[in-house]
Amino acid sequence: MTKTRILYISFYFPPLAEVASLRAVKMVKYLSRLDCELSVVSASPLLAKIKHDDSTLADIPKGTKMYRALFPDPAWCYKLLHGLKLSKLVFWLDRRLFFTGSHILWLPFAKRKIDKVMKAAGKPQIALVSLGPPASLKLALYLKAKYKLPYILDWRDEWINNPELINMPQIPKATNREHMLEKTALQEASGIVYLSHMMKANFIRRYPFLQEMTSQVIPNGFDEEDFSCLTQPPRADSTTLQIHYSGSFYGVIQPDVLWQAVDELLKEEKIDGQSLHFCIRGHNKPAFVMGNYAHLAHLVSIKPYQDYKENLQESSQADVLLLFIPSGKNKESVFTAKVFDYLRLSKPVLAIVPPNGIAAQLVSDAGIGFIASDAEVEKIKEQILILLKKHQENNLGEIKTNPAVLVQYSRENQARQLRELIDRLI
Repeated sequence: MTKTRILYISFYFPPLAEVASLRAVKMVKYLSRLDCELSVVSASPLLAKIKHDDSTLADIPKGTKMYRALFPDPAWCYKLLHGLKLSKLVFWLDRRLFFTGSHILWLPFAKRKIDKVMKAAGKPQIALVSLGPPASLKLALYLKAKYKLPYILDWRDEWINNPELINMPQIPKATNREHMLEKTALQEASGIVYLSHMMKANFIRRYPFLQEMTSQVIPNGFDEEDFSCLTQPPRADSTTLQIHYSGSFYGVIQPDVLWQAVDELLKEEKIDGQSLHFCIRGHNKPAFVMGNYAHLAHLVSIKPYQDYKENLQESSQADVLLLFIPSGKNKESVFTAKVFDYLRLSKPVLAIVPPNGIAAQLVSDAGIGFIASDAEVEKIKEQILILLKKHQENNLGEIKTNPAVLVQYSRENQARQLRELIDRLI
């Protein structure tokens, strides 16, 4: 049987330790099991100032043709400029000198790799372009203009309407040139993959022509094979409620409201210093994480980034998992990837998220969500007390993810959906 030949373009790919790498490698892994032959163009880790995670390299299927394009990452220079107190210059360079951001420096090298793929025997029948960074839109247009190759845009995040960017006042609004790039790349696409129905609605609202374009909603998910080797050793301390958070706090994502709730519970003597403990695991600065509540540092362990599979193991040993999405423009559409691992770990989730957002809806439908917004300190306190009571009564283990919800987010099933979309287009 002849295999479908796919060019998969994703700046982020193992060993680069970004959540975007996971989505890409899992799609490649399972597409290869669905009679697909994959050529992958990604960023080389050689000069990229991005942490590595070698634990996900094993997911790259044998026979995958890898083309790693050099990325002369200016972040190495940015570090020096930050040290010289020239942060405003860094901001200007990244946002205005480099159109679509510094990832544009990757494009000349990526184009050479694409040329190599397209000149080899058995050239691809279709390309899948994973976004962001938005600079990859230029690669999609390059493929269409030079090789007439149809492409699918896989939107992991919105760009012009990105909720992280539009809620940061120091970041200037997108230029007309950036708007035009996004619109043109969408018009030239053969198909679109959206992360959520809300994201799809946002795009169609801005670009009505997308209503008629072939598309598929494919969220992030979990890979069952990542969970098969997890162990559950008994914890030495079973009296303290252990709450785990995987990820980084930055920009407007700062958890003072959580610490305020804990602080008030302590002052009201509804909990004591031994009742609960937080583990924050990721790229974090303790002073930023604790904000105005440094006096609560004894209740919080702030630990460095950990390889994905090691972090899954640590998360599996927690009592409760923390999900934090602050309110703001378009924040209801945020669908952070960690929530799908949380679903598979099948543990209670303290979700400080927009109550009307898709993340809240998901953990609620799954039956594991204890939800409050970042504007509801009293509600956060209430949810913490409910979780503490269940822990003290040894009832937390009764909270399990609804299997009917869980099955929708299997990476394997999602790859099948993508394969079906590809079959409709070639």
